[in-house]
Amino acid sequence: MARSDTTESVILDRIITRLRSALGLDSRSCYESIEPLAPVIPAGAPWFVAVSLDAGTFVQGEQSRLTTLEAPGNTTESIEISVTAYTRITLDSTDRAVARLTDVSRGLLERKRQLLSALVGWDLLTANGNTMLRALLFAIRSSKPMVVRSDDRNQSWGLIQLQFQASYDWVSWKPAPSLTTLTLERLRTLTQNELATLPLTPALV
Repeated sequence: MARSDTTESVILDRIITRLRSALGLDSRSCYESIEPLAPVIPAGAPWFVAVSLDAGTFVQGEQSRLTTLEAPGNTTESIEISVTAYTRITLDSTDRAVARLTDVSRGLLERKRQLLSALVGWDLLTANGNTMLRALLFAIRSSKPMVVRSDDRNQSWGLIQLQFQASYDWVSWKPAPSLTTLTLERLRTLTQNELATLPLTPALV
């Protein structure tokens, strides 16, 4: 199994797909967000997950431009991904937080365990089964459990946010190849559709 260069959009898509599959969520209850601490709460959902991209760090010495079609350049980046779980839980009496924290089905510590189980130690795969990451996904920090909203039915929304790190190589921004830059061996592998998109050089027109 080879490792493929990719893009940040594909990384985000694969993480959300992984979370939906592992946690039994759908597009309404697990989705992309720029502001995960101010979400739109899905109607009737017992819990939901917002995924957002944090800052990334580029690796000096792991950046190269395209040199030939057979040796495309790439740029290595390590990014942080925030995964925020919201869960609807019954308020505890007075200042206690037993249900908020430890309820076996909705408590914030159980949600934390589920997020860790869904992502830690996993790679992400391309459509043809190649891996994408330079290292397996790993967790780097967690927020403290918080209560963010309550209503008149003695219900509250609790949240906990985990940050994960993913390291991968960007697909380089490479120019469209012309026929003069392609080897005969490479030309034989192109499909009709790929051949139709190649720009002709003046000498070949």
